[in-house]
Amino acid sequence: MNTISLQWIDELLAYLDRQEQVLNRVLAFLDVFRGSLIRRDAAALERMQGQLEEEGRLWTEMEMHRRRLTERFAAALGCRAEEVCLSAIGRRADPDRKERLQERQARLKDLTERLRQQHLATELLVREYARLNRQMLEVLTGSRGQGHLYDAHGRSGGVISSGLMSAQG
Repeated sequence: MNTISLQWIDELLAYLDRQEQVLNRVLAFLDVFRGSLIRRDAAALERMQGQLEEEGRLWTEMEMHRRRLTERFAAALGCRAEEVCLSAIGRRADPDRKERLQERQARLKDLTERLRQQHLATELLVREYARLNRQMLEVLTGSRGQGHLYDAHGRSGGVISSGLMSAQG
């Protein structure tokens, strides 16, 4: 059984800390994105679009680092890269580093669950806006048969069979 270098575990701990920072940034990004979408803040949405390229580069860099670490630990553990996990590494680490790995693993698990929930909330908001947009266009142009009108409280206020404006030039 090969030994795991303390330096490798320390590098892994640093990587996990960086991963936590990235996940926190993504969570903050999604919060700002939803707020900007609700406020219809076009300038903020454009700035955020510019940030996406940088975030994509960072994710690519993080993924390459993760693969290198995984391959290194797979060789040390004598297993395939797909079988490497923090628990297996922790079993081969000294008690202090094992505890630190477990702490980071728990925090990353919580952050990942929060990210899943926030991603779902963002996706539902975007889908709802798309649906409302489509309905408004149908009402305005009279396309797709009949549009529905709603009052200020969201109750259906009747059906309109012709558009409020002509889509023909």
